[in-house]
Amino acid sequence: MPRFDQHFLRARSYAEKIAAAVSPLPGETLLEVGPGQGHLTRYLLEKPFPYLGVEIDARLLQTLKALPLAEKAEWILGDFLTVDLPPKPFYFVSNLPYSITGPTLFRILEKQSWIRAGVIMVQAEVADKLCAEPGQRTWGRLGLLFQSVYRVKRLFRVPPGAFSPPPRVWSAVVAFERSPQVPPEEWPAFADFVRKACLHPRRTLAANLRQAGLPCPPQWATLRPHQLSIQAMYNLWKESSALSSS
Repeated sequence: MPRFDQHFLRARSYAEKIAAAVSPLPGETLLEVGPGQGHLTRYLLEKPFPYLGVEIDARLLQTLKALPLAEKAEWILGDFLTVDLPPKPFYFVSNLPYSITGPTLFRILEKQSWIRAGVIMVQAEVADKLCAEPGQRTWGRLGLLFQSVYRVKRLFRVPPGAFSPPPRVWSAVVAFERSPQVPPEEWPAFADFVRKACLHPRRTLAANLRQAGLPCPPQWATLRPHQLSIQAMYNLWKESSALSSS
């Protein structure tokens, strides 16, 4: 088993398919997180864009530096969740390890001013949440917050046999592009409110907000988090904030 719970993409056809979906704009740097053994990286390095790879495993980093065209790349040995990135426009690419998918997605949201767009491979169940719509069983905090910043599109599924070692579940490739639904200067406070409102997905909004010490306007009280669109959640936040300050 790999040291950091990775399932390395080995199927060349899928690596080529993912690389073909990568479409940075002029002036952007390809940011690949967890390039691993480089099966996707070799195709990214062929693209006419600067490349920055963030890899946590020092042994794998030595392998990556031996790839063709690796001399054009910049490499960081470290954990994407904590590493300091240079402030520049990025196009994000990653086959995300299942164990850190959630924290990585929220890290992308934290760096939304730098990360305009990207292509990621995640567990198919996570792709369902990212691409969900209000009212669906899979709609919740993750999809709501990610779609409040990025427009998302499911591209294709990837079978377990494309990886080594093969996972027990299917994966899916998702593309995203910044399309803010909430003013960027308001987003951190909005995200904090969403976390509180969605703390217990099966509870009512009134129960969740009460636990957080926040008021819930009567018209929202009996609804549950999955029933609210991004705009509705934004409206609830504004109304709750107005009650708190009155």
